[in-house]
Amino acid sequence: MKLSEAAKIMKGELKGPDAYFFGAASDTRKIKPGELFFAWKGERFDAHDYLESAELKGAICAVVERFIPSAQIAQIVVKDSQKALGLIAKEWRKKWKGTMIALTGSNGKTTLKEMVTSILSVNHEVLATEGNYNNHVGCPLMLLRLNKHHTHAVIEMGASHPKEIEYLTKIVQPDIAILNNAGACHLEGFGSIEGVAKAKSEIFLGLSESGTAIINADDQFVDEWKRCVIDFKSYTFGIDHAADVMASDIVGNNQFTLAIKPQNSSVKITLQLLGRHNILNALAASAATTAAGESMETIKKGLESLAPVKGRLQVVKIKDNVQLINDAYNANPNSLKAGIDACSAGNRWLVLGDMRELGTDEVKIHNECGAYAKNAGFSELFALGELTKHAVIGFGEGAESYADHEALLSVLSAKIEAYDEPMLLTILLKGSNSMNMQYFYEALVKCEDC
Repeated sequence: MKLSEAAKIMKGELKGPDAYFFGAASDTRKIKPGELFFAWKGERFDAHDYLESAELKGAICAVVERFIPSAQIAQIVVKDSQKALGLIAKEWRKKWKGTMIALTGSNGKTTLKEMVTSILSVNHEVLATEGNYNNHVGCPLMLLRLNKHHTHAVIEMGASHPKEIEYLTKIVQPDIAILNNAGACHLEGFGSIEGVAKAKSEIFLGLSESGTAIINADDQFVDEWKRCVIDFKSYTFGIDHAADVMASDIVGNNQFTLAIKPQNSSVKITLQLLGRHNILNALAASAATTAAGESMETIKKGLESLAPVKGRLQVVKIKDNVQLINDAYNANPNSLKAGIDACSAGNRWLVLGDMRELGTDEVKIHNECGAYAKNAGFSELFALGELTKHAVIGFGEGAESYADHEALLSVLSAKIEAYDEPMLLTILLKGSNSMNMQYFYEALVKCEDC
């Protein structure tokens, strides 16, 4: 696409020479030659101050909210750079002719995205969301990476307030939209779990008339979501309730028989990922890729080849009789309980940091989660933060609260070193991103030989 065309789409004015561009970035550290640089003023920085750096990195043009005469780089001047990013991404996606799969949910988004991508990548060139590029900035930037070689795209959508998914889905315009689940996540922004469920269902507003909706039959809001897609083709998936795509004969927490009614076929699957929730993720991925035309053989190959995603139930052996399950990427009550359920045998300890953005019920929720871990058979709880003090109360005997990372690590390391029982010890690591629970993973893995 030429800069002059992009300027018209973004309702801006091109100042400088016309040229073709491909891709975009909003961070000068991530710019590639030939890309657009989107600049706006944030709370702690003003990207307009970095146009020279963007040009040195190879940016062909900057999209700005005010013209910078001293900068040599071509500039497209718009009223709002973030809205302009959405406009150009929407048009870019319209010009692309592949199959677009979008997904959202309170839990498991990234793992589900990786599963869908793994299946599609068996036979296709796939663009998939990278890192945390799942918001109003990241999603459009991902779309601008689409090229003629991509036959499929898998785009993850996150949100913390109503209308955010609606904005994204109307830009992404999915051919297949997956609603994985709704749970107690970002309650400060959504107000209630019902608010979460309604906001997640906004993903269907971007579906074309020939689009397909993928819905979790085991979720409490399934009936509400079905009403949202009554005019669309839809597939359901589930374990506990009748669905188009189901799991049966579950062995342990990673082996099952996958049955796909639309294909009238079934096959045994062994995942490398742990947990019943990942079986449910696999069903969602199977439903979506079935809608995309993939065979059972391809689905099996894609699912079984996927290794654990870093920070999501990642199993690491610390010593012969001790393993760490690193699930520290993020946390909410549902994902915590899923992690607890995935650790179903042996001696088990939980290292838990505060779970944030849970609204007015945060104290009650932490207390309930502590009790849940205790009832599931965990013998010790190492708690970090103010909110987890209430998890300690819910857990009871065997739980302790620590003031900082160093204090907790000191006690935990000493206990691991002293652990000499024959029974395997499993340590589950969980907490919100802001609690930096990854600190414990990095410290304990370095202590493999201690």
